[in-house]
Order: sequence, then structure tokens, then C-alpha cells
Amino acid sequence: MKLFYHYISYFSKIGLLLLLPASVFLSSQTPVFAQAGLAGAFLRVGLGARAKGMGDAYTALARGVESSYYNPAGLPLLENREVIASYRALSLDRQFTYIGFAMPVRPKVASASGDKFINGGFSLSWIRAGIDDIDGRNSDGQHFDNLSNSENAFIFAFALNPARKISVGLAVKVLWNRFPDIGSEGQTVSASGVGLDLGALYSPKEWVTAGLSIRDINSRYRWNTSKIFNEDGSESTDPFPKVVRYGLAVRPPNWQNVTLSFDYEQVYKSDLFSDKINDRFHFGGEASPLENIVVRAGLDDGTVAAGGGYEFPLFGKMSQINYSYTAAGNRPEEEHVFTWVFRF
Repeated sequence: MKLFYHYISYFSKIGLLLLLPASVFLSSQTPVFAQAGLAGAFLRVGLGARAKGMGDAYTALARGVESSYYNPAGLPLLENREVIASYRALSLDRQFTYIGFAMPVRPKVASASGDKFINGGFSLSWIRAGIDDIDGRNSDGQHFDNLSNSENAFIFAFALNPARKISVGLAVKVLWNRFPDIGSEGQTVSASGVGLDLGALYSPKEWVTAGLSIRDINSRYRWNTSKIFNEDGSESTDPFPKVVRYGLAVRPPNWQNVTLSFDYEQVYKSDLFSDKINDRFHFGGEASPLENIVVRAGLDDGTVAAGGGYEFPLFGKMSQINYSYTAAGNRPEEEHVFTWVFRF
């Protein structure tokens, strides 16, 4: 019976703080389809089972490889090298996968008192969203081939902790969108681009952290169809919307092993802070009722999310399996995300 009340205590602590802002969020929600038709949608759906299980409220919590996506300023807080692999189960032959590696670094800098080392970190990661068996038809409606498409982001991120309470980071994204075997002679049409993300973290106290990230600065696809249509081909550019996130994470001193987080997200069509498309709100909580076991819950833009994780030794090092579920809400379908993390 004591163990039962122990679990209820953890869940209620998370639930109360999620419900407090929920009414404000639901009354101000903007439909997610406001972003429909804009390039780079695969980079705005969230990443990793821990973050998704907490309603995607991760700007102030980002650590390890996932920092390269949510907030590169979290990389200096790494204590070990980390490898991550994630898979999102989707219908209609769609795939969404993510792999990455991160490690702490300690660069030496000169100071008035002599050389010293500061905390830093870097990561390399790859996000891929793709679909196969697209029913290709000609102008007469006749099937001629099964087509495919993949969107890719190769991310290099680096960050430093120049002061005890502050860290800053930068992520460079190489973007590649590919339609293979689409021309009459099997030509491949592709687009590429380069984008930047900036991030910052500030921890005035050990139990509270504020985060800021600005994503997809200059991100865009540049298309050229001259390989298929020769002189009738053309060049075009599809810019990504820019995303600004403000995050807050709290680990209440009197609530052991409980973490609460909140993200406020603004999406701008082209120019930062001038042509806003919509606002999105994210709330999440995490608790550890038993050793090596974590439970999570959240609201992802008004949609219920939940998940959990289990940590265990592997090859003498620590490994963790995470799972998250997000209800369909105003999205086409529910989501299941699986993530494996290995630290060494």
C-alpha cells in the first residue's frame, strides 16, 4: 500500500503542474495546419522519445546528441560520450529515423591567470524522413513507376560553457531533398541548402534552467530541374520557416527525481519577429518512481503525450531504452517513438 501511494505521489506532482497552464494553452491554440505546405516540415515534428514523451518541451532540458536539434547550448553539459538511434513508426510506408554521436570537449583558453580549460561539446547527427512506393502516374492517369523521396539533415553542433551559469551553442545543418529515378532516363532531382541554429542556456540556480533556441536561420531548398527538362527547366528556392523557442525547466528541491518543463514556440514564415505564422505551447513532466525507471507525460501543442524509459548496463556502460506515445489530436495520426541511448 505504501508503494501504491508512492507512485500516486509522483504522478500527481506532474499532473498538477501540467494542468495549471493547460486551460490557458487550449484557449489560445492555433491550428497546426497553419504551417501546411511550407518546406522542411520534417524538422518541426520533434525528435527522440524522451522529448516527445514530455510534450516536446525540451529547449531548457536538451542534453547530449538531441541538443543538436533542440538547443545546441546543452552540449557542454555532457559528461560522457553518447550514441543515439531513434525510429518513429508511421503509416503509408513513411520512415523517420535519427542517429547521432556526441562527446564532451575541454578546450584550453588563455586568461590573465594563465591557461585554463572550459567545458564544451560537439555532436554529429543525421535526420532522415522518407517514403517509398509512391504511385507515379502520367498525364493520362496511367501508372508508370513507383517513386520515392527522402529529406535529410546532416547536423554538426558545437557549444561552450564560457561562464559557470551560461552556455551557448551553434548547429550547422546541411539539407538534402532527393527524388531518385524521376526523369524519363532515370535522372535524380535533388535540392540542397545550409541552415543555422543558435542556442543559449542560463541556470541561475541548480534547480532551474532557462533556454532559448533560434532554428532554421537561412535554411532553404534550392531546386534545379534542368537535368530533366533541359532548356525548359527552372531554378527555384523554398525557404524554411524560422522557429524561436523559449524554454524553462525546473527540478523542485523538495520533489526528488521530478523534472517539469515548458516551451513557448513561435513560427515565422520568413523574417524573424515580423511575419509570425502561429504560436505553440509545450508542457512536460518526468519522474523516477523506481531506480532505473522513468515515467513521462506532457501536452504537445494541446495533444496528450506520455512515455517512459529504462536504464540498464550494457558492455559495462550505461544504456537506456525510451518510448513515447503522442495521441492523434489535430495531427493525421498518433505517433510512437523508440529511442536507444548508449553512454560510454
